[in-house]
Amino acid sequence: MGKIRILPDLLASKIAAGEVVERPASVVKELVENALDAGSRRIQIEVELGGKRLVRVTDDGEGMTRDDALLAFERHATSKIAALEDLERIATLGFRGEALPSIAAVARVLLRTKTAAELVGTEVEIEGGKIKEVRDCAWAGGTEVCVRDLFFNVPARRKFLKSEATEVFHITNLVTHYALCYPQVAFRLQHGGRTLLDVTPVEAVRDRAYQIFGADFLAHVVELEHAQEGIRIHGFASKPNWGRTTREAQYFFVNGRYVRDRVLAQALGESYRTLLPSGTHPAAILFVELPPSEVDVNVHPAKIEVRFRRPLQVQAAIIEAVRRALERARPVVEIGRAVPFARERASAVRSERALHREALRLQAPLTPATPRQSPLALTFSPKSAPEAARPHPEASPDRPPISPQCLARPSLEATVEGEEAERIRVIGQFRRSFILAATERELLLIDQHAAHERILFERFRERLAREALPTQPILVPEVIELTPAQHAIFESVREELGRLGIEVGEFSGRALVVTALPTDVPVSEARPFILELLEIAEQERRTASPERLRDRLAASLACRAAVKINTPLTEPMMQWLVEELFRASFPASCPHGRPVVVRFTLREIERLFHR
Repeated sequence: MGKIRILPDLLASKIAAGEVVERPASVVKELVENALDAGSRRIQIEVELGGKRLVRVTDDGEGMTRDDALLAFERHATSKIAALEDLERIATLGFRGEALPSIAAVARVLLRTKTAAELVGTEVEIEGGKIKEVRDCAWAGGTEVCVRDLFFNVPARRKFLKSEATEVFHITNLVTHYALCYPQVAFRLQHGGRTLLDVTPVEAVRDRAYQIFGADFLAHVVELEHAQEGIRIHGFASKPNWGRTTREAQYFFVNGRYVRDRVLAQALGESYRTLLPSGTHPAAILFVELPPSEVDVNVHPAKIEVRFRRPLQVQAAIIEAVRRALERARPVVEIGRAVPFARERASAVRSERALHREALRLQAPLTPATPRQSPLALTFSPKSAPEAARPHPEASPDRPPISPQCLARPSLEATVEGEEAERIRVIGQFRRSFILAATERELLLIDQHAAHERILFERFRERLAREALPTQPILVPEVIELTPAQHAIFESVREELGRLGIEVGEFSGRALVVTALPTDVPVSEARPFILELLEIAEQERRTASPERLRDRLAASLACRAAVKINTPLTEPMMQWLVEELFRASFPASCPHGRPVVVRFTLREIERLFHR
């Protein structure tokens, strides 16, 4: 007897379902696409326990007859294509006839549907791929698919699902994509009875972007509209001074289909190659329209990958569309003002600002200080420096020096210990950003911001392991409107934010009210600080490591609280920074990996003078 055998239909269905149904978001995707193909104008999605317990999608589309409702659960049964040639001109989101049978094979499914011509609806109940019952039902019209207990019969797949918060994020992100692509359709997404997204029909993508992302997004993007070689590109792309640390704010659509495609992502990145710093990515809502025969959507059963017949031409069209839009929106620059993210190599001050998201602003000093400058400090003061060596125009303006009490808050005071710290003598400050110090045989150049950042980071991290950080109430609470995806992330890290000293209440919808901040963060930075923390949490959600997330949150707080560049420091202040830095566990680098200290040995200095 041979070894090769034909698999039972039920087993084959479960295997095939693995390609289509990866997680609850896959179920939502297939059901939403079916609803859109049915001409729906209103789609409601309800999920429970991240979609593991329940996914319910209800639409007001054309519905199905009883015969069609039964055939819909047969593999490779579809109304969207009939011949091989139809694959060359697919205009619908679904066409394989695999979605419903794949979902039904690994879940308990209840379908209710009715066409406008019928008097009663049809209800079909399926469990694990087997039809349990078919009956008449009272139904207004359209279709509702209720999917319960996903992977109940495939425990190996169920245990690989992520946390509830992660699955909700994927679902929210997916629905956001379709809401952007179909602005004329109303979408409502609810999780556990709570509304995460609720948008009414509008005419234009701009209006839908406003509904989801708010006015701040539209203020930082330019509109795209370009066509060449039969390829039309339209949508929105961010201005060069509004970069993101991840690509999560990039939304790509091809002929009305949400896709993840490297060709499109590379083209968008190339458009900003000389405009954004390394590690920074643009935000974009990008629509590509071209003849159906020019793109293959039958690459993978999930239909989220595509293959272009002319990928280079598609990339060229995107690059041209983005660059033309950015040129049209280029602001008039005053003479003597620096251009954000200029093509030339950025100065050290500008790089610092880019690294810390334009947030290098100084808190008001608690007490005034009148530093006693050493001769070297006077020699390198900004007033005596040549014009070319003056601080960058975009750096922080002149501010009064801050006192040691402002930098060394009571909770962070420490006595001077350690032989190495005692041997280091502060000489002065260079360009209000770097501390010059010396030992008997070395000259040290210390980045004051990075040094303070390292000191605060280690103390914040140590304290967070034991208790929550102290807070400062906000007299006028800050209201922050979040996107659906940001709100899902917030729910997953609410406890960690509380430990960080952030107190947040619900306002309405996706709006948050910040009522308290860590004592080291200025109230003026509440909004960028919260959004930065959510972006960090989104990046770390794949690692599932609370310690790593806590470290990154502590690093962000340390960056906000640390003394900024272009800030005059008193001599006691500089001495305090140096002493505390060399008591830190890793004084050589800041929490983000940048060097803190540059050393010049006596021998290296002597060589410079040919001694």
